[in-house]
Amino acid sequence: MTIKNVSMVEESNIFGGTPEMGDTTQGFHDFKLLKTNANTSLYLAFKAGKRFLIKTTKDNSERQNKMLRREYELSIGCDHPHLVHIYTIEDLPFGTGLVMEYIEGRTLDKYLAENPSKKERNRIFSELLSAVGYLHKRGVIHNDLKPENILVTHADNTLKLIDFGLADSDAEYAMRTLGCTPCYASPELQAQSREIDARSDIYSIGVLMREIFGRQHHRIAERCCCANAEERYENISGLQRAWRNRNLPQKVLLGIVAATIFALPFIFLGQTKLTERNERMEREQLFLQIERDVERAYMVTTDSISREVYHEFASSHLLVFFEELAKYQSEHITPIVDMELNTLAGNVYIHALNKYHARLLEQIDSLPKIYKSNLPTEELIFYNSLLKERKPYRPYQAK
Repeated sequence: MTIKNVSMVEESNIFGGTPEMGDTTQGFHDFKLLKTNANTSLYLAFKAGKRFLIKTTKDNSERQNKMLRREYELSIGCDHPHLVHIYTIEDLPFGTGLVMEYIEGRTLDKYLAENPSKKERNRIFSELLSAVGYLHKRGVIHNDLKPENILVTHADNTLKLIDFGLADSDAEYAMRTLGCTPCYASPELQAQSREIDARSDIYSIGVLMREIFGRQHHRIAERCCCANAEERYENISGLQRAWRNRNLPQKVLLGIVAATIFALPFIFLGQTKLTERNERMEREQLFLQIERDVERAYMVTTDSISREVYHEFASSHLLVFFEELAKYQSEHITPIVDMELNTLAGNVYIHALNKYHARLLEQIDSLPKIYKSNLPTEELIFYNSLLKERKPYRPYQAK
């Protein structure tokens, strides 16, 4: 095997350059060393015509390999459009390697240097909250949120959160590992406190928020960065609510002024017509929100399906799609007391669900089926076990 050493390149260089040819190993070939830091090395490699990023330990010590395998265990079950996708972990000639998605992009600081619009900054920040919120719901604290671990793709400027090297669901374990990046770490994380929870990541998000928006939304950022964890937002859901309502006072004030000016000429013509008009607008907004929420669930699902190899694994994402929307229906549509509005909202929901269901079926049907292919019996048994246990797809490795 031939590996070319490229010493200490910037992290953004991970996403460009042409690999040099080398011998094959475990099906991977054309290895290129992209970056080495105090504890890990990153390689670009090819397999079956695809590019992969392989993360290895620098010294291949037992301690570092245990941390790498723990990173794999924490991240392998994650399936979110704004998290880097982890495929498998391999024993390679130069050490244990974590095989992950190769992302064409640049780090957050490089992206901000391009001076993106306010709208784009808002979207990127919302995607960051979505990714971290997903991790927290799985009981995982990232512990190292910083610009170098946040990538923005070149293709569509989509955020991808990477590097679970310090992430853990056990705060005490995290305290015993490598540490963190001080300028983005919470006071309790720097002090190696035993009380590390989701609010530690929220502190880091507050620091990032200042870099993304400057003085805008400073009240939210200040609360995120309170030295006392009890004074921060309790969880990502609370922070997301504050973010969605960031302009609510101004909007409410403008709405009251506009409504008053508009309503004065019609007050004496009848309050009933005005009430009917407001109810109609609320219905339209409700129906539009339902359509958007179903579409959002569809976009997450179609992104997950696009990464699958076989029809059967893609179908599991369709099941998750229906489970999430069933929960959405029970929480947002069923509680509507007005029977007429409940029926109309239900019709909008069913229409949107059927439309995107059909699209997902077309996408899934375009994939090859495991049980119609000429795969060896052992491989069929392996994939069938993954499907029965509802585990994500990973390539079959013959023993």
